[in-house]
Parts: sequence; C-alpha cells; structure tokens
Amino acid sequence: MKRVLAVLCSIVLLVVSMSGCGESKNANKTINIKLTAEPSTLDPQVAQGSDAATVISALYEGLCRLDSSGKAVPGVAESWKANSDSTEFTFNLRSNAVWNGNIKEVTGKSENETTSTPVTAQDFVFAWRRALDASTASPVCTAMMCIENAVQVHAGTLSSDKLGVTAKDSHTLVVKLRYTCPEFPQLTAQSVFMPCNEEFFTYAAGRYGMERATIFGNGPFSIPNYGWNHNQNLTAKRSSTYVGGTAALPSSLVFTIGDASASNSTASAAVTVSSSDSTSTSTGTDVVQSIVSGKMDIAPLDISSVSSAQKADLTVTSFQDTTGGLCFNTKGVFQSAALRRAFVQVLKRGTLLHLLPSGTQQADDILPPAIQFGGKPYRDQVTSGLFLKQSASAAAQGSSLLKKGTKVTLLCTEETKPLASEMLANWNQAFQTYFSLNAVDERTLLSSVSSGSYDIAIYPYTPVSADAYTALACFQSGQSGNFTQLKDSSYDQLLSGSTVSSGALAQAEKHLNDNAVFYPLYYTKHAYAAQSSVTGVLYRPFGAGLDLRGAGKDN
Repeated sequence: MKRVLAVLCSIVLLVVSMSGCGESKNANKTINIKLTAEPSTLDPQVAQGSDAATVISALYEGLCRLDSSGKAVPGVAESWKANSDSTEFTFNLRSNAVWNGNIKEVTGKSENETTSTPVTAQDFVFAWRRALDASTASPVCTAMMCIENAVQVHAGTLSSDKLGVTAKDSHTLVVKLRYTCPEFPQLTAQSVFMPCNEEFFTYAAGRYGMERATIFGNGPFSIPNYGWNHNQNLTAKRSSTYVGGTAALPSSLVFTIGDASASNSTASAAVTVSSSDSTSTSTGTDVVQSIVSGKMDIAPLDISSVSSAQKADLTVTSFQDTTGGLCFNTKGVFQSAALRRAFVQVLKRGTLLHLLPSGTQQADDILPPAIQFGGKPYRDQVTSGLFLKQSASAAAQGSSLLKKGTKVTLLCTEETKPLASEMLANWNQAFQTYFSLNAVDERTLLSSVSSGSYDIAIYPYTPVSADAYTALACFQSGQSGNFTQLKDSSYDQLLSGSTVSSGALAQAEKHLNDNAVFYPLYYTKHAYAAQSSVTGVLYRPFGAGLDLRGAGKDN
C-alpha cells in the first residue's frame, strides 16, 4: 500500500510540475503603464507616436515581432525567405492565425458565427495599399517607401494595385522592394504594417480605430465590450484566440495618464486616460514617485529625471533616437532657401552649444547615430558634419531678403528656451529686426509643427524607423509626416531612383543641410523607467513604444 501511495504521490507531483511547465511565476499579472496621452486613433495605418504604438502592439500582430536584440521573429508569418539580394521576400503566414472575433458576428450579419475569422495575406495587401493611398494621408507611411512602386502609388501616379505586394494565396505574401533591404522583416513589426480586414474597415465607415466597436485586432490582447470610455478608461485583456510564437504573459494591461495616483489593483484592469489637450501633466518627480510607490510599473521618463530614477533603484531604458534642431516652415516666410541659410549662418554655433538642454549631446548631423542602412550603421558609410557653417556675408544677405515688417516667431519649449533666446539675440543683432519667442509645452510644440502652424521651431525630430531612407523620405514633397512642408523636386529626385545607395542618401542629407531645411544642434533620448521587479518588456526606439506581450512581475 505504501508503494502504491508513493507512486500516486509521484504521479500527482509530476502532473503539478507539468502543469506549471512553460508558465513563469510572474505570469497572469496586471501590468500598469503610463502613457503621455490617449492616442487620437488606434488605426495602425495612421496612428503615430509611442503611446499609440504601445497599444497597437498589444491589439495587433504584424508579419513579424522583434526580439530583445531587435531582430525579427515570427508573428503572423511563421517563416520567410529572401532572394539573393534581399529585394524580394516571401512570407509564409500561420494557417491558424485569426482575428479576435468573427467578421459576420462583429458586423451584425450573423449572431451564430462565433469561430474567429482567419487572417490572410490579402489583409496585409489591403492594409499596405491603404496606408500608401494619398487620400489616407498617413503620417507614418514613409517606412513603406522601400516597397516597389510605393513612391508612385503615394504620389497618385500609379494605382495601388501596382504596389509591390501580392497575395500569392491566402497564406503566402510576396513583397518586392526598390532596393536591397535585408532588414525589411524588422520593418514589418511597425504599426503601419499591421493587417487590416477590408470588410471590417468598410463596416467602420470612417471611424476605424476611433473606438472599441471599430477596432478589429489580431494581437495578444483585445478590448472587451465597454472597455474604452474615452478620457476615462480602456481595458486590454489577454486574448483567448491569439496565435503567435509566444503566448501573452500578462492577464491584463493598465495604461494610465494624468492622475498617477490611480490604483494598480483594479479587478477590471481599466486604463484611465485623458485627452491630448489635458492640462494635467506630471513632472518627472511625480512619475518617479508613482513607480517607487508601486502605483505604476512602467512610465515614459523625461531625460532630466533619469538621474532621479536611477537613484531610486528603478530600471531605466533609454535610446538616443532623436535630433533636436532648428526647423523652418518652408511654406510661409521661409520659402526662400537663401533666407533660411542666412538665418542659420548668422548663428554663433559655439555659444549655442553651451546652452543645449540637460542630458543632450552635440549633434553634427540631421540623422541620429542609431540610423542604419543596408544592415550597417549609416554614419559609417557616409560623411559627417554637413551642417551649414557660420558666414560673414549672411547678415547682409538676410537683411536684403527679409521684407520690412515681417513678423517671425520662434517656437520652443521651456527646456530649449535658453537656446532660443540666444538665437533671437543673434538674429536681432544681424538683421536689426525684432523677432518673438513662444515657449510652450512639448505636446503643443509637436502638434503645432506637425500641422504647419509655426514659422521656426527648435524641434526634436525622431524618425519613424532606424532605416536611413525612411528617415530622409520624411522630407519629400507630399509626405504627410513632412513637418517642414518642403516641396523640392531636386530633393525628391535624389530619393526616387529605381535603386537607392548610401551615396544617394548622403547627397539627400547634404541637400537638406545646404538648403537650411533642418539645422542639427543636439541628440537627445527617449527614456522609460520601470520597477526593478518588472521583466520581459521590450522597449523600442524611434517611437515604436513597448511590446508588453511577455511582461511580468517577480513579486
């Protein structure tokens, strides 16, 4: 009998052990994340900014995801292969990949269709064509310009069916590129490359991504009914239908903004958010304290607060992915490249470099150091330090071009106000004309520049990806993300060839410098702070946000 009992106990222990296999001790936790603002849309083909990217990464699955080293790993595509020069990729989609729901039931066509709708190659074709359609006005589609005919489709000179993406069958997607791009699978992890079900998009009738009822995702989390009350809460719970390389670890995600005192133990896992025009903003100290107190697990961190977070034994992750510099609205007063050059070349750069914001580093180039091309560091392949140098004749040139009575306002933030004040002093002295300064919060600055409501600004430019071509394509005529409003056929031509080389990109970057479109001054970082007990979060540079699929807490 004792032997029988021993065997039974062994079996029980084995079953218990096996039931725990593959499930971490920190699984099934609620992860609390602070966002800076409620995304204005969760439409992957349009949404921009790290806040939106973080939520979209939870709700959608692209062809690939990225691992902790930034390499592509299977997402909807379980495998892929490239041709010899990496100008064509064939992605093999998982046969069991599904949307989080049945399209007929979701759209009200049937109440009995509960089996989830498959994700197909056509869902990617439709999404990518829509992103590049000029009528969509996507501010993030520059990441797709490496695709064959993408430039022409976006310009409206070719129909969208000419785009180099084809559904060979329901589970095979073929993508043709304009130039060698071995890192293309990594690009497909970005929000703009996520799939879109055409039938659901039509059903959403212009409201796609604007509310819970008009979101149809295929990711590791989904929003339940009544889960998104604008400016109040949003619920993201683990999806039972998600099929990916790794199952989601957290049971729910809590995204919070504004009131950092929100509880981190709500059973409903509600996400409290506020609108982008909220006046309730937390200081860096508030953010650090909210994490230290356990009310938040992860939060974006102002660079000036990095030291405080580190002293509090928080985990700090940062990326030098942004170039701060002087940008001009080329549609207004500064249509003339000669006038822009004069404004740059009267600046006393040596003095300016002593006034850079805390935590930043001198920048000699428009593109930040982390930019890549062809799988290699871009700056290792091209010349550095192409910014315009000071010129003794600039003052006279600018005075002759500046019309009497012209009013110019320099937009900046409080952090860059000392820098801006010195620039105004330089201009007032050189041109004997009064220029005004307007210091605003960063959200207002970003919004004003993005909409073209400015003359000159000290602006933090963060490319939408680490790809050099993508970073420079942002300045092409007609690009929705072109914050300088530049229309320059000579510049466009440098990036519109059938092939793209590092030499051509260097010429394009030099063109921007020579024509004073963007004058680089400093490199800055984006940073996050987290409790030391938080594990498995993948932090992404260039506004790609967080991948929370594998997030957990040890305590």
